[in-house]
Order: sequence, then C-alpha cells, then structure tokens
Amino acid sequence: MDKIKIGVAGCGDLAHIRYFYALDRQKELFELIGVHDYNPEVCKKTAEEFGVTGYERLEDMLAVEDMDAVIIATFHPSHAEIAIRAMRAGKHVLIEKPFATSSADAFAVGKAAKETKKMCMALPFEIYPNFVMAKKMIEDGTIGEVASADGVFAHHGPLHAPWFFDRERAQWGVLADLGIYPISVLMYLLGPAKYVTGKVGISEENRISLSGDPIHVTVEDNAAAILEWENGAVGTVRTNWCTATDKSGCLYYITIYGNKGIIYINMLTQELIVYSPYKEIENAKKINYLGFGESYLVNVEAYDDHCNILSAFHRAIETGVIENDGCNLDRQIHVIETIDKLYEASRTGVRQML
Repeated sequence: MDKIKIGVAGCGDLAHIRYFYALDRQKELFELIGVHDYNPEVCKKTAEEFGVTGYERLEDMLAVEDMDAVIIATFHPSHAEIAIRAMRAGKHVLIEKPFATSSADAFAVGKAAKETKKMCMALPFEIYPNFVMAKKMIEDGTIGEVASADGVFAHHGPLHAPWFFDRERAQWGVLADLGIYPISVLMYLLGPAKYVTGKVGISEENRISLSGDPIHVTVEDNAAAILEWENGAVGTVRTNWCTATDKSGCLYYITIYGNKGIIYINMLTQELIVYSPYKEIENAKKINYLGFGESYLVNVEAYDDHCNILSAFHRAIETGVIENDGCNLDRQIHVIETIDKLYEASRTGVRQML
C-alpha cells in the first residue's frame, strides 16, 4: 500500500508530543500533507514547521481529495463532531481520547463508522505488549479465577493547559484525561462491565498554571469508581489531578487479583510482574516484589506507545480489519458510556447498569 496521506486537526501540545513525533518516525507509512487549527497563528506556525498546508477552516482540509485520513487532537467536546464530519468526507479517523463526552455522541460516531465503512479508531488503545501478555495470562488461567482488579492513574494535573479545568471548554475533567485509561484497560482485560457506581468531586478549586495564571476549577479533579462484572468480579478505578507527581512521573498501574496469583502492570516502567506461588512462570525472571518471593518479571518487548498507535492505525486501514480487541471501537463506546454513567451515579448515589 502507498503511504497514507494524513492531516492533523488540532495542533496543540498533544499533537506535537504524540502525533507529529510519531509521524516523523514513520515516514515510510505516512505522509503528512495538511494541518488544521482554529487558532490562525498556531495553524500557520505548525504548517511552516512541517512544510505542509495549513487550513484555518476544517471544511477546507476535509475537502482535500487525496487526504486519506485525519488525526483528531482538538478540544474534547469537538472530537465526535469532527470525526463524523471527517468520515462523511471520506476520511479514516484516529481520535484522541476521549473520543466523545456523552454516550449519545459516542453512539453517533459508531453509527457514522458503520454507515461510511471508514476505519475509526479511538484512543485509548490496549495494544501494547504488557497489556496483550496480561490478557493472555488471564485467559490461560495463569492467576486462576479473577475476583478483583484495581486501576490507578494520577498526577498533579495538566497545569500547562488551563482549559482542561474549565467545564465550558472541556466538559469532562480528570476522568477524560486520566481515568479513561484504567477504565479502558480493565474493560480490555476483563471484558465489558455490567454496573458502575462511584463519586467525583473537586478537591482543589483554585490552582496556579505553569505560566503563573490563576485557574478556577469547574470540572472534577478527583474520582473513584467501582465496576462490577457479570461473573461477580469487582474492580476499582481511582484517578485524580491532586497527587504530588509530575505528568512525566505519574502514578499509573493496574493490578489484577486471581486466586492463584496477581498481575502487576506498571505503565511508568512498562513492567509486567506476576506473583505466582503455585507454579513458575516460564521465560520470566524470578524476583522479590513487594515482599513476595515467588514473583516473576515477565519478558515483554519494549515499545514506543506513540509509534505503536500510528502503526496500528496504518495496519487497520491497509487490511480493513481491527487487529484485536485492543483497538475495538465498540469497546471504547462502552468506556464512554461507563464514564457517562459514573457521573450519573455520583450525582444520584444510585448504581448504574451498563
């Protein structure tokens, strides 16, 4: 297949950190031919930086006939609308998280993908080697019957970008920025949940941005959820922007508890560790972890998550097939529905069925 000609909608920090970085390292797969940003100065500067055409109007970029695909990295509430417009214009889409800020918008994106038959991939993905290996171990019974799970993602908040804290601009808070990751991982590892309950709140109403400007917080910066699965397993997700760690050194880990062992995934180090007191883990290094002598550091290949995302997108467009459940749009629709219902559970105090 020829190079996929691609455009990027939204030229902020995330687009530069993740997508422009990865596109530069995968020039054999993609050709960046256009960028769009509603801020004319940002649009012009980014276009000049990469030597491509800048489009101040989204419709102008979507009208480019030889553009095959669009990456959407704009403000959260605009993701679903842009994705639908792009697919209707004949483009494949890769949507940054959260791909929607309501269940209705999520279902609308799914409907557009089916009707247009365009490849639609929504972050977060669970295609990384440590997640894939953990899922295989769970399915193989390595840790026995899974009874419980825990996901944590936290740091001190996106103080570089005050719009994250503004409900009018972001709609959703820390659940959209961080909580969506462990929720999505648990859905990947254990399947769709049946119920959700929990609580969200604002712990720090007033903050100072990295540029020294005051921030008045109007979205949740602290959240906890309880997920229940059909088989009786129960999981927790905790996320906040109130932890004394930098974004580059955040807390992000997943723990899966089985009656024969425990799986620990540390996303900061990319390590996968299994406590297995009943049998040795093949092709793994035996270590002492958290005081457990029968622990094993599993050998998984190192990866660059930014490049892995685009590689998976390219394969999906080339083959017309989502390679595994780690990139499944239907599962991401369920994730958005779960967050939507979590807000409702927090507001009403009533457990919500999914």
